[in-house]
Amino acid sequence: MSPGQRAEALVVAIDHAESRAAAVGRRIAESAEDLETVARRLGGAVVGGVADGGAVVGAGVDEGGWSGQAGARARSRAADAAAEARMLSGNCLYVADVLRAEGARLARAVINWSDDELTAPGTGDAVAVEEADRGLAMRLWEAADHLAGYTDPATRPCIDLSGSTDDDPRAVAELWHGLGPADRARLARDHPELGSVDGLSSATRDAINRTRLRRLLDAADTGAGGDGLAGAARGLSALAAHLEADPRRHLLDLHPDGRAVVASADPDTADRVVTLIPGTGSSLETLARTAGRAEAVCEAAASGLDGAGSNPGAADSAPGAAVESCVAVSWQGYDAPADVTAAGSSTAPARAHVADLRTFAAGLDAVERVDGDDAPHAAVGYSYGSVVLGVAAADPLGLAADRMIHVGSPGAGVDSIAVQRVDEAGVARGAGQDEVVGVASRWDPVPWWSVTGVLGGRPGTGEFGGLAVDVTEPGSGADSVRSAHSRYFDPGTVSLDEIGRLVAETD
Repeated sequence: MSPGQRAEALVVAIDHAESRAAAVGRRIAESAEDLETVARRLGGAVVGGVADGGAVVGAGVDEGGWSGQAGARARSRAADAAAEARMLSGNCLYVADVLRAEGARLARAVINWSDDELTAPGTGDAVAVEEADRGLAMRLWEAADHLAGYTDPATRPCIDLSGSTDDDPRAVAELWHGLGPADRARLARDHPELGSVDGLSSATRDAINRTRLRRLLDAADTGAGGDGLAGAARGLSALAAHLEADPRRHLLDLHPDGRAVVASADPDTADRVVTLIPGTGSSLETLARTAGRAEAVCEAAASGLDGAGSNPGAADSAPGAAVESCVAVSWQGYDAPADVTAAGSSTAPARAHVADLRTFAAGLDAVERVDGDDAPHAAVGYSYGSVVLGVAAADPLGLAADRMIHVGSPGAGVDSIAVQRVDEAGVARGAGQDEVVGVASRWDPVPWWSVTGVLGGRPGTGEFGGLAVDVTEPGSGADSVRSAHSRYFDPGTVSLDEIGRLVAETD
């Protein structure tokens, strides 16, 4: 085997190990929650409490539990097994994070060395390889020490993640990646809301949020969460079913009021990320529809790359070449207006949680850059989601998206591209004409609403600026008015092909 082949084999091995460690860590976290549920049920049903951040507080225990010494021993053993499973899960997720970052650095160093050696034997930078190898080994030793019991989270100094980073997602990503498994375990134990902190690795957030989701559902079932949680129960149940339908999905954010963010896979390891902000009437109960549209955009982008001959997985590529991976994110991080009347009268629903979209995108970008790579990110605002997207990009700190695509926009919440800003590795700059795109059919009545000015200007128009893409279906007429707005993401349409092309062109 040549040095080049050995280098490629190392890259494949590291990627496979990272993927397996993350998957195992997420699964063990679910097993830990099962064991904790057993321990709680052995102690009796929880009654009279309220949900707070996914945990049930102020609750009592009825008399149906297993009492006496045998019951106490059973509860203790179940709790101990749950704690052990949590430690194993944390170690797996830590190893996955280390392999993704330090492992990627080692792989690049080895590939660079191999390329130099092939060109001129003896010129490869062996020092860079040794340093990268040493960095990876040291971080893996931390996991081994924690697994062997040499470090105890209870003895670690208290870390104030929010106070140390001022809630800046990029500072969070840097701090979190530098923490060892013991410190991470303590933070995860003491802060159940950690899964909603932007800047943590996606696999870690998924494991924490799935635990919170199960506890919220348990609280809703027992009535421990009060009327507020009971009202969100249908959406949370739909979210749980959506996650169960495909184990690759990652729960990246979760709020008891019925807001959540779900990715089709781990965005930290993707070659490309598409975030779809849905519009009027969207909720967790319609999450499957939003996810289907977001995934359709990823598939269309892959087709666009194939057509351009630039997809590594295209037919004329080298045998065994990897197909580009695209992860679709369904961002139900805001309370969408329930109907057209509510949507057309105010930008308030868009502004209420728009900071969450900005920090979410910044967190994704920050985590991706930890391994020295940066996957292109396209943000797609559909219908009223365009208002959310436009207002987020109007933040002085900008939005971490390489292209902002407004589909069927009734207005972007602002009047001009002049106030649209891009967050580029923590530095804000004005958005370029090709970075803000308006996609619309001439028969879609929703964009006509922008003439009222209530929801701001429409991207792609002369008044607003940006790139305009007309996706009117050939041969369509006035009878398309009723269906044009809902067909943008349908397979085989001009609109989906064009959206896919816009995403594929994003770098």
